[in-house]
Amino acid sequence: MSHEIKLYGPIGGFFGFTAEEILADIPDDAKEITLRIHSPGGSVGEGLAIYHGLRDHPAKVRTIVDGYAASSASFVMLAGDEREVHRNSIVFVHQAHTEAQGNADELRRTADGLDVHDDAIRDIYNQRTGLDDAELRTMMSDTAFFRGVDAKEKGFATAVIDDPEANAQIAAMLTFEGLAAGAKEGTQMRTRKEIEADNKDLKTKVDEIAAERDESILAARTELETVKGEMQGQIDELTKAAAEKAESITALESEVEEVEALIVDATEESEANKAELATAQTALEKAEAALKNPAVADASLQDADADAIPQADVDAEADKAEQDAKAADKVEPGNVYEQYEAMESGPERKAFLAANRPAILAIMDHPQEN
Repeated sequence: MSHEIKLYGPIGGFFGFTAEEILADIPDDAKEITLRIHSPGGSVGEGLAIYHGLRDHPAKVRTIVDGYAASSASFVMLAGDEREVHRNSIVFVHQAHTEAQGNADELRRTADGLDVHDDAIRDIYNQRTGLDDAELRTMMSDTAFFRGVDAKEKGFATAVIDDPEANAQIAAMLTFEGLAAGAKEGTQMRTRKEIEADNKDLKTKVDEIAAERDESILAARTELETVKGEMQGQIDELTKAAAEKAESITALESEVEEVEALIVDATEESEANKAELATAQTALEKAEAALKNPAVADASLQDADADAIPQADVDAEADKAEQDAKAADKVEPGNVYEQYEAMESGPERKAFLAANRPAILAIMDHPQEN
């Protein structure tokens, strides 16, 4: 796909074409680019950006000088793989220049900067035309103009378009009025004084904007410091509250640990009480069974005698109880059982049972009679 762009007007500055405008106009799928040039030149930087952008593009680039390729436009035209000029097209080369003011040191630095610009431009001329460095230095120092044929002879162009009608149109364009009319749509060529006046007004506006910007930045920084202070206060309060909360949590955890320990102790004590209660319940069940069954009672009493009370003590207690019973004449069977029931479990009850076993057993055999 072939795509054509017109660079008709100054390069860069306040009203010229920028590299972004030229390069952005190229479609992504362009296979061939034709750049038609009619320009008095302008910014070296913008010209270099256009040149390198075209050289780096994968498409085949063709440049055609329809009128002027002056100053920075003279090396923009060299970006073409094919470079065509009309017979009356004009190529204009010279050293870089600028408007400068200042002290001697500043002017020397400005001159050194211009030398760097000249070196960059001369290097492009050398690569694309084949002219040697010495000839190019002389050419730029003398400010050289070339018509179409001469431009081809010097290597700036690769072909000359010999079209009489086109040549006549180009000759008309090469006047100042024609060049101004070919400038970018919506602009016109102006005098240096007009541009300087506009620049002065623009500088005043820039200074005003800069002052407003500085005031806004200062106000924003002041507000930022205030907000930072308030936020830091809030952070400190939150940090303190978090520390207090952590202390409360630690205290509660300690209390919980103490309660858990008490629960463990209570649980262990409860289990022990359960075991004692189970033992007592078993003993009670055995005693109740003994009272109901003489044979079981005898066996239980024998086991209890063997486990709890030495036989000598039991016999002594039994003898004493028997003597006490004889001394009180005769104890009624019913009273014997009531006395036995009133006693607490232990040696005394066992001794009483041993001493009064016949009477107690008689009551157990005939409970309805008592």
